[in-house]
Amino acid sequence: MITVVVNLNGVTVVAEPRNYRGVARDDRVRARRAALLDAALDALHADGLSGVSVRSICAGAQLTPRYFYESFADLDDLLVGVVDAVAEEVAQAALLAMTGAGACLGDQVRAGIAAGYAVVADDRRKATALLVAAAGHGPLRERRTAITVRYADLALATLPPLRARTAAERRAARAAALFLMGGTGELIVAVLSGRLRLSRAAVVEQLTALWLAALSPRSPLPAPERHTPS
Repeated sequence: MITVVVNLNGVTVVAEPRNYRGVARDDRVRARRAALLDAALDALHADGLSGVSVRSICAGAQLTPRYFYESFADLDDLLVGVVDAVAEEVAQAALLAMTGAGACLGDQVRAGIAAGYAVVADDRRKATALLVAAAGHGPLRERRTAITVRYADLALATLPPLRARTAAERRAARAAALFLMGGTGELIVAVLSGRLRLSRAAVVEQLTALWLAALSPRSPLPAPERHTPS
């Protein structure tokens, strides 16, 4: 809670933000932001990127534009917020599943992929949000790259074969994680967009096989290339 101190003619008055129907202001702001994000998911899925506007989002959330600009600078800011929310949900679902999958690397990889993919496979609105990000619209292009890097960093921190020690090993592991995560994202986008026809089970099994093949001790991470002066 924020306390505002106002000095009126030498008299100090302490004013605290008022609750509305028992709900603090910060909680109301968070609830309105969540409603706008959910309305944006609906609008993107129903009307596509070209059909989304501040007016349509506000109508879906049953809020006035005043409350839109309370949380977002503009429409692009909202779209980035939607993609960030979906990406965070995917990451949290995958990490939770991997944590509970036991010590077997194969089980960890399969559980993480299955849980993360389920987030978008079970809610086509979230799949649409990822497809919008994949389209590279404006600021989403940079955000998509940032999300891929973050996922790669999570893989580096979570999967034992990617936990490198020396500087050279860390560089090689990061390259491998970025390659694997970028390929995973492209395959999922291809399936969600209909360019590649695979069942959910097939997506999970194929991605698991690819990750395990790359992480196998028989396929060690490549050592950085050494250049000798000519």
